[in-house]
Amino acid sequence: MGRLYSAQPMTPGSLKGQLLLSRLEYVRAEHGPAGVERVLRALPQDERARLAGLTRDAWYPFHSLMLLDKAIAAAVGQGDQTFVDLGRASARHPTELLGEHAALVSAHGFLSRMAEEHRRFHTFGRAEYKRLGFRHGQITFFDYPEIDPVYCLSGIGYMLGAVEQLTGAAARVEELACQCRHDPACCFDVTWEER
Repeated sequence: MGRLYSAQPMTPGSLKGQLLLSRLEYVRAEHGPAGVERVLRALPQDERARLAGLTRDAWYPFHSLMLLDKAIAAAVGQGDQTFVDLGRASARHPTELLGEHAALVSAHGFLSRMAEEHRRFHTFGRAEYKRLGFRHGQITFFDYPEIDPVYCLSGIGYMLGAVEQLTGAAARVEELACQCRHDPACCFDVTWEER
């Protein structure tokens, strides 16, 4: 049996295993066990070993999520839309962040909580949320030691999925600034329609 990486200590660029697990759950739901096998075969051997011991509450390197997302896109995906879809899949369980009262939380409440709870799921960066109108807000992420446009695309999908699930209405998320483009932060403008 390969080395279990889930006991690995946190590093400055780590995130919770549940982010990786949601990706694999998406592949299994959309493409079956054969799809999961194709994705795992597309990963380097050390990443396959790391994922063999994957648990929800353990910490994993940021680059492991990026390698997994790219392997999913290569094995079963459809270009950049794959990354948005992976983010949406992560939003299927808003109770992970909001608890048992998720049905009572507004989109503003969710986005505010997302910023407040950033350190619960990441050992790096920070986030701030500003309400700009009745159905409009901006969430900004700062100080990421590692950056990848794939993570931004999946973030767009996550916010779209969560806001649409909470409001029952169509949402729009636009990235106004991005650390990948040498901006000081990644800023996402989030709006949603009236139900």
